[in-house]
Formats: sequence, C-alpha cells, structure tokens
Amino acid sequence: MSTAQADALLDQGKKIYTQGIEGAPACLACHGAQGEGSAAANFPYLAGQGAAYLREQLQSLADGGRQNAIMKPIASALSAQQRQAVTAYIVSLPSPWDPAKLSALAQTYPDAKDAGAWLANRGDWSRQVPACTQCHAAGGVGVGERFPAIAGLSKTYIVEQFKLWRQGQRPDGPGELMGGIAKRLDDAQIEAVATYFAGLPQTASTGAQP
Repeated sequence: MSTAQADALLDQGKKIYTQGIEGAPACLACHGAQGEGSAAANFPYLAGQGAAYLREQLQSLADGGRQNAIMKPIASALSAQQRQAVTAYIVSLPSPWDPAKLSALAQTYPDAKDAGAWLANRGDWSRQVPACTQCHAAGGVGVGERFPAIAGLSKTYIVEQFKLWRQGQRPDGPGELMGGIAKRLDDAQIEAVATYFAGLPQTASTGAQP
C-alpha cells in the first residue's frame, strides 16, 4: 500500500469513527473521541489494541460469532474495506494507559492470598489454567496484534466476556483458549481476576504494588 493509499484509508476510517455512516453511528459516541472507552458505561477502550484483534472482533460481531445486540447491526453495516479503514484509524490513536508503567507491574510471586493477582500472574494449574500474563503480557498490555490489552477494562465488562465464552457466544480467540479457560474457572476466580485487571492502571499511576 502506498503512502497516499494509507493516508486515504486513515481519512476514511477517521470519518467513520467520528461521524459514522448510514446504519452505523459514530464510534466515538460510545468508545470516546480518543478510543478511551467508558468504564462507567461499560464500553471498552479500543485505542491500544492490535489491528488484527479489532478486525477479528468486527467480523465476528457482524457474523454473529460474537453476540452483542448493540454492535451487531453496526458491524454488519460496515463493509470489509470500511472495517479495515476504521481499524487503521483506531490503531493510530494513543493508548489510554501507559504500557511501560503497566508492564513494570509484573509480579512473579504475588501474594497467594490475593486470588486475582495470583491467577493473573501464576494461573491455577490444578484447573489447567495458565497465567493471564502468559498471553496478555505483564500488566495486561497485550501481545502483538491478536492478544488484546485487558488492563483497565471495567470489572463488569471482563466478567461479561467470561460469561460469553462459557456460553459459546464469543469466539475462543488465538489458540482457541478462552472458552476452555472460562469454563474451568469458578465465579469467584473470575470476579477476582476481573477486579485485578480493572484496577491496574490506577495502581500503575500511583506507583503502588498491586
């Protein structure tokens, strides 16, 4: 793709994100002007996520593989080219969190009494559950284009995604891992790990240990 083509794609994506198109309202209405989302309203941030992950989610929302009553008609209204364009624009936005500070929160040996920190950083091998950070990196900043950042997503949102995986209403993701993991964790463990990741940006900003 030439520089001119890339610029044109970015401009188209910006228009879709900020103004919307017929059948699809502006993305910023829910996900924020800078893709920062709204934890209070349970809308996830998009900025800082990988391009492949975002495209895959739009596709699965459109075809019903990932079930979401709000997003299905919006994703379905976008052509494959328009999804590529809006994804390119989102990827150009700065992450809402400081990845370096979050990555510094790596905990090789968290307090075993802190179920969320333990699961996130050590896993639960009695249930064949690997540490979340093995795929999502220390501090939950994500890995590459397909393993998303999860630090700072709202606790409610994270818990909801586990329920969708349990019910087969969301694709299992890279390696087809998440459906099985969601089923092997109990409700208390899901609540704990959701609380842990939701609070990481605040922990990073204060310099405290999680």
